[in-house]
Amino acid sequence: MMTELRMCVIDDIKTVVEGITGQIDWESHGIRIAGTASNGEKGIELIHRTEPHIVLTDIRMPKINGLEMTKQVLKKLPRTRIVFLSGYTDFEYAQQAVQLGAFDYIVKPYTPRKIIEVVLKAKLSIEEEIGETQRYHEMERKLRESLPYLRQEYFQLLLQFRTTPEQAVKRWDFLNIGLEREHFVVMLTEIDQFAEQTETLPVQEVELIRFTVQNILEETLRSFTKGFVFRDNTNRFVAIFNLPDSLSVEAIAEQCRENVEKYSRYTVSLGLGEEVLAIHQISYSYEQALSALSYSFYTGGNTVYSYQNMSTEHETAPRYSPEKEKELFYCLRSGNMNKAFDIVDELFEETVTSVVPPAPEAVKGYCDDLAFLINRVFSEKLTSEEMKQIERQLMQIKNLSLYKLKELQGNIKELCRIGCELIQKRHVEDANQVVEQVIAHIRQHVASNMTVNDYAKLVYLSGSYFANLFKKVTGMTVVQFVTTERMEQAKIMLAQGKQVQEIAQALGYEDRPHFSELFKKHTGRTPSEFKQLYSAK
Repeated sequence: MMTELRMCVIDDIKTVVEGITGQIDWESHGIRIAGTASNGEKGIELIHRTEPHIVLTDIRMPKINGLEMTKQVLKKLPRTRIVFLSGYTDFEYAQQAVQLGAFDYIVKPYTPRKIIEVVLKAKLSIEEEIGETQRYHEMERKLRESLPYLRQEYFQLLLQFRTTPEQAVKRWDFLNIGLEREHFVVMLTEIDQFAEQTETLPVQEVELIRFTVQNILEETLRSFTKGFVFRDNTNRFVAIFNLPDSLSVEAIAEQCRENVEKYSRYTVSLGLGEEVLAIHQISYSYEQALSALSYSFYTGGNTVYSYQNMSTEHETAPRYSPEKEKELFYCLRSGNMNKAFDIVDELFEETVTSVVPPAPEAVKGYCDDLAFLINRVFSEKLTSEEMKQIERQLMQIKNLSLYKLKELQGNIKELCRIGCELIQKRHVEDANQVVEQVIAHIRQHVASNMTVNDYAKLVYLSGSYFANLFKKVTGMTVVQFVTTERMEQAKIMLAQGKQVQEIAQALGYEDRPHFSELFKKHTGRTPSEFKQLYSAK
């Protein structure tokens, strides 16, 4: 609270001014005399120069009277408290002054006590106003500080729950979201092997890692579009951003992946949902991003996964179930067995660790329902012949009569294991087929200088996903494989007696020395040496 207020005294009678300023100890009341004036014109100049909190003035003065002075002062300094000194004959003027905005008036004859009383009343009014302003600013400050958390809470509700368009936009303007109101994409980013890499680190360093990754994501998105990033769990972040016109979503995600790898010691996996038009549809893109991210199991991370590029799946109808149960089904669809086991353990722990444990029959009923849903998820991905193994395990769970909790839990996990292994086998076959398709193209167009992204586009995959998949299947990078194929072709052509320059050009090498260097590195001999050994001519 302010300890000292400024006051000006204006009166054309010198003894009045001297009496008010000299005979009253204003400093003991927290008031300092900022200046005095003998007429209205000088009074206005003094007030504009010193900007006092309180003005004590006569109503009748030369040049400019108190009424006119009040109009001019309050126009520039509306919070100034003006107190008039008036005689009985000036009573009507004093009332007009109050109507114009003056704080109060004192009727002559007045005593020092009366003046002090009115001035302190004005001081109290000022202090209350200042206090109210400070409280308002403090509330504004607290609101500004809490806005990031309120925005995160708002988006988490949009992600987890279906809502109406009216409900979705209700808090949008209040929270000053900073995004356009339409064309959204959800991107999930998960730090690879986070638990294993941070297990022995102090909490402060773990938090610094999370902050660093989030900051890189925010800065990268900001360079392309408007977005909002927040933490979803210990090692996963949600990014909601507007779809830009000039760049694909996959390209933005790839840039995020590259920047995290470049500017931190960690790698990330990113899952992309499809574009949605309106705010209330964001949850759909989130579920798709979560489904896409579950495919990180196959490549080990540091990859962008787009729901649009995943194989077509028949999603189950929306269910009102816990979020962990939904995540379990995403893992099962992608064959991620280890993570599915972890979620099953978490589901069982939630079921049995309540204050009042449920009856065994209730647990058995829960397991039957869960097993049925798991069976339905697998039925969407597997053939009838493959489903026979799963259905045998399902019947075993249903027919359990004498059981314990661990036995139930183990049977559910066994059901997950059988289905996940079948799906993994299917994915390996699909991966081999995709890679074989590209290999066939490479052999047919061995001289073409295509990039990894060019080959990825042939099979509708992102560049990083395809590169990881190709190396996993063949044991070589795409570049290594193309080079190997070219060298094998070069051997045949050299054995046929063709010239080195001719062979280099036929295989896409415009620079003969570069071709010769690669050939020697691959075979241990120069093209000329190889030709002398194996050519029939």
